[in-house]
Amino acid sequence: MFEQIKDWWEGTTEREQQLSVISAVVIFVALIYFLLWQPITSNLADQQQRLRSSEQTLQWVETNAAKLVKAGVSEGKRPQRKVNLSQLINNTAKRNNINISRIQNQKNGVDIWINEVEFTQFLRWITALQNDSRVQVVSVDINRQKDQGMIKVNRLSLSY
Repeated sequence: MFEQIKDWWEGTTEREQQLSVISAVVIFVALIYFLLWQPITSNLADQQQRLRSSEQTLQWVETNAAKLVKAGVSEGKRPQRKVNLSQLINNTAKRNNINISRIQNQKNGVDIWINEVEFTQFLRWITALQNDSRVQVVSVDINRQKDQGMIKVNRLSLSY
């Protein structure tokens, strides 16, 4: 195979050899660009966009999480438990047009998942639960959705 290439090379004119070398260099540079450089720069741009998006989401959550903290639990006596926590949450969620996708009873409370809800509606519901029924927010994990003002509640832990 090498002998055939050598014979072909020696059988070509000097001008054809120069043209072949230039073509090989251009093809090599094009391969480097399309197989290495372009994917790396494209991936870098995508990662930078994801970083900007994550930073915006973090800023939005930090700004709006303060509203949840301000809603806080008011001090006072806890009411008699006439209704268990799951029933209370289901009833109040229905009244507030909040669709709970999953509710899981825990030893000292419940964990709730909500696929999509308007943030202010969620905030009003949590505030009402805290003020009227003395339900405490143990922890909350929320993500901003693509639609303005909408959130997804990955996990909301509540207890009496």
